[in-house]
Amino acid sequence: MISIISYDEIYPIWRNQLWPERSSEIEPNSAMLYLQGYDLQNYNYLPSFFAFKLDNQIVGVNSGHLCCDNSYRSRGLFVLPGYRKQGIGKQLLDYTVETGFKEGAKFIWSYPRKTSWSTYKQAGFILSSDWHKSEIGENAYCIRNFEN
Repeated sequence: MISIISYDEIYPIWRNQLWPERSSEIEPNSAMLYLQGYDLQNYNYLPSFFAFKLDNQIVGVNSGHLCCDNSYRSRGLFVLPGYRKQGIGKQLLDYTVETGFKEGAKFIWSYPRKTSWSTYKQAGFILSSDWHKSEIGENAYCIRNFEN
């Protein structure tokens, strides 16, 4: 079941499991824009944090926030290894897409690792850049338009 959680609940999962090798600070929002650099105005928007829970245990997480270009960023998707390949990541992405739509964004985008691309593809995202090396692995931009 998906529920709303706090930044304090998602942070340890991001720091210790999703991005343990990351050297830059992990913040609730990201300044990244879709295919066009960074803008600190993104920090003016309230992020949402989501957890997939089984027996009251968090087994997967994701987050999202509006960006200053009126897009919605999906960020920080992670499912515990023992719970992967069960559709949890796709459910979290679908919930994030729904949230972005409800918040009035034009479209939703993300910057996933190559190793998680299949989950994004299953959730209807389309690759929109080449893969390239980043601080946390090999990443690319992807986008999903909202269905009317």
